[in-house]
Amino acid sequence: MPYIVCSFIASLLVLVNMGDAGIIVTTFFSVAEWILLFIFNYTIVIFAIMLTGNMLIGILACGFLNFYAPAFSQLISGYESTFFDTYYEVGFIAEKVLLKLSGIMVIFGVFDGRLREKMLIAVVGSIVLLVINLLLYKKRASESAGKSISFNIIKLPIKFMIVIFMSMLMYLFGYEMMSNSIAWGVFGAVSAGIITHCIMEIIYNQDFKKIFAKKLQMLICIVISLFIVAIFQFDIFGYDRYIPKVSDISSAAVVSDFLESNASQYFNKMGFHNETRYDSITNIEYASDNDIESMLMREMNIKDKEAVVALAKLGVANLSSEWRADSISERVLISYKLKSGKKVQRVYNIDFDAAIKELSSIYDDEGYKTGMYPILSEDSKNIVSVDFNGIKDNDKHLTSENGDLAKLTEVYKKELMSLKYDTKVKSYPFASIRFNDDDAQKILDAAYKDRGNYSDYSPDSKYADLMDDVGYYPVYPEFKETVAMLKEMGVDVKEKMSVEDIDRIEVSEFNPEQIETYYDSYNETGTKVFTDAKDIEEILDKVVVCDSPYKEDLNEDVNFNVLIYLKSDVSDAHGGGLQYHFKRGDIPENVK
Repeated sequence: MPYIVCSFIASLLVLVNMGDAGIIVTTFFSVAEWILLFIFNYTIVIFAIMLTGNMLIGILACGFLNFYAPAFSQLISGYESTFFDTYYEVGFIAEKVLLKLSGIMVIFGVFDGRLREKMLIAVVGSIVLLVINLLLYKKRASESAGKSISFNIIKLPIKFMIVIFMSMLMYLFGYEMMSNSIAWGVFGAVSAGIITHCIMEIIYNQDFKKIFAKKLQMLICIVISLFIVAIFQFDIFGYDRYIPKVSDISSAAVVSDFLESNASQYFNKMGFHNETRYDSITNIEYASDNDIESMLMREMNIKDKEAVVALAKLGVANLSSEWRADSISERVLISYKLKSGKKVQRVYNIDFDAAIKELSSIYDDEGYKTGMYPILSEDSKNIVSVDFNGIKDNDKHLTSENGDLAKLTEVYKKELMSLKYDTKVKSYPFASIRFNDDDAQKILDAAYKDRGNYSDYSPDSKYADLMDDVGYYPVYPEFKETVAMLKEMGVDVKEKMSVEDIDRIEVSEFNPEQIETYYDSYNETGTKVFTDAKDIEEILDKVVVCDSPYKEDLNEDVNFNVLIYLKSDVSDAHGGGLQYHFKRGDIPENVK
């Protein structure tokens, strides 16, 4: 009652000072939420008391009821991440269900759940526990007071649950702390099993003389623990080898830098600060890698499921392959939603050269494109401005005064949808383009005004550089129609740097064949300096200069590092010393 009274008094004070009547409604729902959560946790405490007959044991029982399920969830996660090479997430039961069996986890919102879900758990859980507590109260013998456990039938399962948990936990500690030693893991499991079982017997019997009682049960607990450990460590049920049948897949998604390395551009959000303590009134809300992957797995539905399964098979085959110095491998996340409703995710490390066919089929798939690129689902009529961000200061901010933005958007969408993976492998985006709707333009206008006091950039470059972590798409030389329209709208599109602007180019070559281990550094074989215009032109035709917000390094030969020095600054390399590369198999003759 004091909590309720104080909450409404505080809300009335806010109402008087700010005049916001909505605070009363917010306070009402907040109070209701905490009352329901309190009742839920109160019924858990009563349940613990009903099961025990001693205050100290009752407190331990409360801890067991609140923390065992989430602790077991974390233990399973630890085992899967340690012993499964393709592990991505722990799974529905351990990640979603077990965390919600704890009143503490629910009340503090540890799991990722909405308010409505928390309230439903609190209401249903309270009702169920209330009924159980009433039944236990009627069954509980009056002489249970003073006993450790009121009902003998629950002693064995609780003891097994705790002993097996501690035994598995100490196996994992011993295994990882002693450099993946199975022997130390077994020692930890056996020691923990014996000690935990002895403590449980002392608690149950409230007598130290019973410390070694029921040795057979202790042995069974340890054997079960080691068996469960073996299931994980030796992947007895084939977790890493599992690939669903194509006929069982309802939808599939693939996330990898091999396919798209700029996904954050499409999931970062621009907005306004809600607080006045910031120097700038605008901000970028950056999406985490996990959030991006979750959204892509939810939105993407690749039609060519045979290609997805074939890629997964390559990933499984690669599990037993040894690392090679000349290989280009990358993390590939594959997610399936099966027709049964089950969701399956696996992460593989896949060799690029071996997977080009499968990657091509997936990238060229309409379902992949629409899931990855939000612009393809955007109504072109909503676009009110376009930012072109090119080489150096080759930038332009386009509005309706420059031409038909909706038509430009449609042309770009058509060429992006038609972009083939083979083109991505052999070509590269020389510029970036961003399509802004009305909300985005308002934010950019505010950022432009805020930045205008200290920026000497041109208006076009200023707009193009603002919030360049959000919304930029690639412009390839192969996007002929898009480039033509941009030129018609007044954009001086430059597909490569001008020879006249360059003082010299330095190319360093490294020899990866001399690498003996992964940790050896490359051995430099020398640096060539090119000052002749013809040589520079030949290099510019091949070098990948990707300076705009959308950056792509797919299929680049990192054994050649290129530094470009402009005549305007002969001492420092262009791009702050940024090293450029060539596409693999496309090295200029004068560089070889």
